[in-house]
Formats: sequence, C-alpha cells, structure tokens
Amino acid sequence: MVKPLNRWETKYDKNLYEYDLHTVLQPPSRSIALPTDNSLEPVVAMAGINPLPGDQLDLAHQGHPGMKLVEEILTANYQAQLADFLRDRSVLLNLVTNQLFQHLLKIYRHKVETLIQTDGIDAIDISLPHFKLVTHRSQKHKTLELVFDDQQIKNYLRKSLADFFNHTQFWHELAKTIGVNLVLQTIARLETKLGTQTFDTLPPESLVRSVKQELASLDASVLLEQLNFFVQVYVHDITRNIIQGFHLPTCSPQEIEKLLGLRQRPVASSHTSLSLDPVILMPTAIPIASSIRAQLRPDLWQQSDAALAVFRYRSKTNPNNYIEHYITNLGDVALLPWEAAEQIINKFGFDTVKLQLIFAARAMEEQEPWNSTFTLKATDIIRYLGWDRNHSTSLPEKRNAVASTAHALSCLLVKSVWVEGRGKRTVDASTPIGRMWDVLIDPHGQIDWVTGKIERPDEVYITVSPGLWTKHFLNRAGSKAKEALYQFGYLAKDILRIDPYHNEIALRLAIQLTLDARVRVRNQNPYDYRVLSLLEDVLPRTEIDKALLDKHKARDLKSRWNNALKLLMNLGWQIEFDPVTYPDWLQPSSMAAKPDDWRKIKVIERLLQAKLTIKPPHPIPSLLAKITEPKVPRRLESAPRNELIGAQLREGREKLGWSRKQLGGFLNISADYIGKLERGDRMIPTELEPRLRRLLHL
Repeated sequence: MVKPLNRWETKYDKNLYEYDLHTVLQPPSRSIALPTDNSLEPVVAMAGINPLPGDQLDLAHQGHPGMKLVEEILTANYQAQLADFLRDRSVLLNLVTNQLFQHLLKIYRHKVETLIQTDGIDAIDISLPHFKLVTHRSQKHKTLELVFDDQQIKNYLRKSLADFFNHTQFWHELAKTIGVNLVLQTIARLETKLGTQTFDTLPPESLVRSVKQELASLDASVLLEQLNFFVQVYVHDITRNIIQGFHLPTCSPQEIEKLLGLRQRPVASSHTSLSLDPVILMPTAIPIASSIRAQLRPDLWQQSDAALAVFRYRSKTNPNNYIEHYITNLGDVALLPWEAAEQIINKFGFDTVKLQLIFAARAMEEQEPWNSTFTLKATDIIRYLGWDRNHSTSLPEKRNAVASTAHALSCLLVKSVWVEGRGKRTVDASTPIGRMWDVLIDPHGQIDWVTGKIERPDEVYITVSPGLWTKHFLNRAGSKAKEALYQFGYLAKDILRIDPYHNEIALRLAIQLTLDARVRVRNQNPYDYRVLSLLEDVLPRTEIDKALLDKHKARDLKSRWNNALKLLMNLGWQIEFDPVTYPDWLQPSSMAAKPDDWRKIKVIERLLQAKLTIKPPHPIPSLLAKITEPKVPRRLESAPRNELIGAQLREGREKLGWSRKQLGGFLNISADYIGKLERGDRMIPTELEPRLRRLLHL
C-alpha cells in the first residue's frame, strides 16, 4: 500500500534543506513579501535523531600504532570524567545551538513563505507574537516580518539539546571520540619531549604511567582549549546529523515552530486559583452520585447488547428514571466497545473521583455552569489530592498523573432520563448523551526531541467545561420541584487528602456519606445508619459474603472498618454508637470486657447489624439543616439581645478547638480580621453577628 504524501513531501530544493556553513555566515532574511491577502496541524514525533553516526564516532584510528596504548589509558572512569568536563565547560552546546538556530530560521521562513504563496495569508496564524504584519504605504504593499526573541529561542534550543544529548548518551560517545584524539596528541607531545629514542625504549608500564602523568599535569584551561579545538572539528557534522533527523522537508511550519519553542503559549493568566474552603459547596445531583459510583465500582459495569460498556443507575422509587454512563475517546463522542472502554474503566478510581469532586465544587461557583469554563493548574490540584506528601515521585511526574486522571474523567459520558415533582411542578431532566466534563489538557515546558512530547512539564493547565447535563440538573429552576434536580451538599475538604491506599474504606465512606447527607436531610433521623447498609454501598457484596464465611477475612474487614471510623473521627466527623446494637466492647479501640455470651453470634454478624449515627464535620449538619427550616415570617419587633463582643467570640472559637484561620474559612474572611474582632479593634458587623452565633453556638 502506498503511503499518502504529506503536503510537504513534494519536490523540494535539496540545497535549501542541506545544512552548510553558508547558513551561519549569512543569516536569512526575516521579511516575507505578501503577494495578496488564509490552523495548525499536529506535530509528528521527531525520533531517530543520531547526532553522531557510528562511523564518525569511531575515528578509524584502528591502524594507528598508539591505539593499543590508548585503550589502556582511556579507561571508563577517565571517559566519564571527560564527558562531564565536555558537558559542563565545552563550547559545543553554544556552537550547535547557534548553527541549528540559523538553519531552522531559514527553513521556517521558507515554509511560511511557501504556505502564503499557495494558500494565502489566512493560512498563517498571524496572531502569534513572532509575526508582525507591516503595511508599506509608499510602496503600496505588505510584508510579514518575523519578529523573534533570538535569545529566548536559543535558550530553548540549548535546553532541548542538553536534554537530548543526555538522553542519547551523546556525551559519553563524544568523550570516547575526542578522548582518542586527546591521548594520541599527548603521546605525540611526550615523544617530542623525551626524544624518539628514549620514548621507544620505555617499558609499556612506564609509558602508560608517563602518558597519564602528562594528561594529569594539564592545566584546566589548557585542557579546555584542546577539547574545544576537537569540538569545533566535529560541531558541523553533529549539527548536520541532528538536522537530518528532523526530516525538515516533510515538516509543516507548525512543526518547526514547536522545534523552535514558538508554540509555547504564554502562561495562562485566566487560570483559577484553587483555594478551597474547609467546607465546600458542591452539587450532589443524581449524575454526580451515579458517576462517582461508576468510578468506584468497576464491577458494576456491564456489556450491552450492542457490545458497549454501560453503567446503569435506576431510581429505587421510579424505575422510569435512570442514568446511564458510557465511555468515549477524547475528541469525539463515539461510544467505545467493551474491549476498548474497559481500558478506560480500569483507570477509574479514587483519583478520578477526587478530581471530579474538585471540578464539581468549582462548577458550583458559576452562575451558569453549562455556559462556563474554568482553568486549574495541575500543581494546585496535586496539593488537594494529597499527592504532595508522596516524595518518591517528582513534581513533573505528578503533573503528568493529574493530566492522565483528567483525561480518563473526560472519557466518561452520561445519559439521563429523570423527572421530578408532580402535576404542574413536574421538571423533566432528560438529556442526550454527552460528556460529564469537557477537558482540555495544556502542558507547558520543554519538548523532548526523542518523543516529540513534553515529558517533564513545568505546568499543566486543565481547562474544564461542565457537560450539558448541568443545564438540566444544576439549573436553579429545578429546585422549584423541591426534589433532586438542583441538589447540593457540603464537602469537607479533608476528604480529598485521605490516602486511599491505607484508608480505602474511610475514603469510600466519606464520599458516600457526603452524597447521602443531602439526600437524607429531610429524614427524621438523617444520620442514622446500619453498618451493613453502609458497607453494601461502598464495597462489592461478594467481599462482605466472604467475610461472613471466612474468619480471617472477617477479622480483616472489621479492622478496616474500625480504622476508617477512627480516621473519620480524627477529621471531625461526629460518631455515636447505639448502646444496644453497638456495645462498648465492639467499638473501635475499646478496652471493655466482652460479655459472657459474646460467642453466641459471630462478631462480624454483630458488627454488620450494629447501628450508629455519623454526622459530617461541623458546621455541615447545621448548614444542611437550613434546607429543611421553614421560612419564619419577619417580626416587626425583636426582643433585645446582648451585643456580641470579641471576648465571647474568642471563647467560643477556642471551645470548639478552631484556629482563627479555620473560623475565617467558614465565613470567607481573613484570620487577621478575626483577630481584630476578638481584640475589639473592630466592631462585629451586624450582618456577621448571627452567622458567628450559629457557628460558635453563642
């Protein structure tokens, strides 16, 4: 099969693309005349670049009489020292950078000029900062000027070369090549110094020792001068071989822009500073809950009749209401078959759930999420995912991991058919299949010439557009049905930092309880649970069944459950145990004696039937309670009340064990301002007083 031609693989001027010193001596023009007054294609990986082919690395000194001596002197250790010296102090990088810069500039100008001649000026993105359109009124024509920051481009090329040379073991090979020349030159100099007759009579051991001493006696500046002489001999061939590896005749202008670092857009100034409060408002609408379940329970995905991967969630009260999730590729909404989708499903888990919680919390800040986008920095996300505590992975690797997690999340689709309310208050939330989150991943940093990618990004900007499902489920009109369409709850930020590898059940529980809290808020006892029902929500039923049959698995499940409760209590969750079904001796960390009849029922069976009350951290329960509070008619006259003073404020805060920063976080004011209120430097504002009284129970 014949490969289709790239538009740049047509006939080309061989002399134009071949590198020669003429390029360095006569820099190309940076002005392109425009005949008339027409974005850019993706880059192909630049692989297979060999800066020094093998026949040039081996200098064909095999027949030289001193080569046997060279082999004894040019040890691996000496080559390594020489490689470090060349990398750190030689002029090679600067020379290759300058020559590469001039040649790429010449080719880029030619590519741009050719594109304008064939497709017109509209084919060029003249909004890029290195283009300047100039109108010459007197001569009645226009030119496109190439306005480069030469030093910035050279710095980029130099960094790329340094990374590339290190990656390809170039310095080691260069040290080997130049080392041969250096040793042979030293041998010749020693022979001249001693005289041929004396030199020839030296025993082999003495000769080796003398040459090594001669090399060691070289002053660093003299050694550098000699090495740079050899470097200049090879620099032209090195540059030419790098250029040949780029396959410039087949490159588009945009690909050369990437080689020059011109496609590195300036750091986004519109990114959102991710600063989450201790308690975050977030949607708990059905698509959020079902998608989280789809990510945490891969065992519940099924293969449909059409061989598609699908996750189904149906309402327990109305089977006609349902949510379905599918998997797609990034860039289109074509549904993936089971085999391909399974690879994405396997990437789901706690990381994608945590990232979705961040996306959801951030989306709640928008008036119309379906019409909004926001941009987050991967470095900020790392901190909120708790990855900053992992010191075994570098920061660039963590940024790549955030990008990978965001990519998996962007592949999740949602289809919903949901009706809330009755009669005239019915609200239909049917939606077509669409993405849960549209995500654009934008890495910034040095391109790797070996892979054609930014392997170690300085930053990754993630632009998020909430899917169109938000228009149906987060539209404030949905709240008129008094049901689930516009549900929102509160997320304790500390949940995001729970380590799933050591506290898996704790994280599963915290997420489930967060989603449950808003759904159950109107129940008579919204925070009462049975252990079995909670575990069934967060674990596969098979895991519970195995614990009922195997005492070792039962002991393991009980231990994991107890550790989860202890962690949640440490994070401020309020847990009370039913004294009848959850006696002292069964509770976590209890030292209470077991009753005489404790063996009548298996411990795991007692535990599963035990009841407890779990409330989210303060002040989430009081915030949720407001949802159910009836509006009280405003009184014409209110009873006089003692004015709140700073001392009461401080006393109430300290009683709850809060810092000024924590209290300020709940009120969206600074810790410094809290301090001024407590000291009496500022009067407590009238509108702030009732909020302070509720928070501090004053």
